[in-house]
Amino acid sequence: MRKYDIKNKRNIGIIIGISVLIIIMFSLIIKLFLSFDKKEYTVYTGSLVFDKDKSIVKIKENGIIKKKWNNDYYLIYDDKNILLGDSAISYNEDTGEIILYGKYYEIGAGDSIDITDGETVIKNSALTKFYKLADRKYLVVDKEIKSLDGLLSTSEFLMVDLDKVGNATLTNHKVSLKTFSPTTIVTSNYTFDIANEILTYGSNKIDLKKIIGSSNKYTKEDLVPSESNDNSINNGVTNITDNSNASTGGGNNSSGGNNSGDGSNLGSGNSNTVIQEVKKATKRTSVISTYSTTDKINVNYVIYDPKKEYTSVYMEVHEIGTNKIDTIYLNSNDTGYVISNLFPNTTYNLTFKYSYLDENNEVSTDTFDNINVTTKKPKISIKVTSVSFGNIKYLITSDNSYDIDSATLKVFVNNEEVSSTTISINGNTVNDIYVNTVLDDNVELLLTDVKSNGKVIKDVKSSYKFKY
Repeated sequence: MRKYDIKNKRNIGIIIGISVLIIIMFSLIIKLFLSFDKKEYTVYTGSLVFDKDKSIVKIKENGIIKKKWNNDYYLIYDDKNILLGDSAISYNEDTGEIILYGKYYEIGAGDSIDITDGETVIKNSALTKFYKLADRKYLVVDKEIKSLDGLLSTSEFLMVDLDKVGNATLTNHKVSLKTFSPTTIVTSNYTFDIANEILTYGSNKIDLKKIIGSSNKYTKEDLVPSESNDNSINNGVTNITDNSNASTGGGNNSSGGNNSGDGSNLGSGNSNTVIQEVKKATKRTSVISTYSTTDKINVNYVIYDPKKEYTSVYMEVHEIGTNKIDTIYLNSNDTGYVISNLFPNTTYNLTFKYSYLDENNEVSTDTFDNINVTTKKPKISIKVTSVSFGNIKYLITSDNSYDIDSATLKVFVNNEEVSSTTISINGNTVNDIYVNTVLDDNVELLLTDVKSNGKVIKDVKSSYKFKY
């Protein structure tokens, strides 16, 4: 039998080691290849596609978007492979559809994130949305998008690329500009402080730097909440859900509610941890935070009364624009209350008071906080499912966060209103309507005057446009 000397044994060991390494690397490459998004997505005529440098490619004949081995998306069009980057966006001027490609983090008003990957179709920009794409990259979606200083006014969507010192490049199909001073974007449902990466829904502030991180170097000291006037503390969004949205139940148009212990049933994650720590440290009676949904307002508070001097602590709930004021007494042993059965997209003034006996043994009352909180708008969408000889079938969908019973459906042909009908809305059902049209007519279905219990919900509407 042949004997191997030390040198041969070493060489055999090296060969075996290299072979094992090659097998491992090959396995990792196969695994990585199998994990790629190998789907091809059709980009239809009339679409605008933004390349990696945010230049617009106008699609005159159908093209293809696909992801390649380097994890970047490419537009295959006009015999060219156009680099789009690790995420991409297209906008169809004819249908109004916004289509996202790649991983996007949709950030809502609550403590949750909806992660989408691959192709995401936004049928209508009337449904306000906000996305984080990556470090210092964001997407704003709304029918009307403005800057707080009034220098920017656009619509549909806006891509925001932030540099490390707080300047931003703002781009869509209508504008392309760079800011050199702190800019705040305002939509129908939220504001976005770009330089500080702060998203605000009503009184709820979300620190976007805490979502997948940020290399932003811009700082502003007065972002630190002051004890005297900050009524909303939210230290980041942490509940992350893949392809799902949280929803809450509906209610009627009347004030009411329940004590909820720590008042945390409308919010969760790190924000609750922060609220609890603030409550423990607070040595005065105060409101810690407020948070709203379509029909509820959650209040976190502290009653600090070590000498048992208060005869009562309560809040007055005033629906702005009406004479309706409800008085709700707060339990000193609790730290949270949920005001329920409120109306969507309605502003309520909350006045917090406590009473006590003064030195003359008479009842006196002091106000310790006063806050305006607006409930959220329910989401509703209309889309056409089929068209045949003037008979248009359409589908109305909502997020089921609030009961909607009726609306006005207006039909426009070539921008001229041809009909206006009150329709009942009962779940997600397909309905139809006849419209006298000819080939190439531009048709729009506009859903407006959306009602609940016979009352119009302010600023809730949806439309769908198509060419017959």
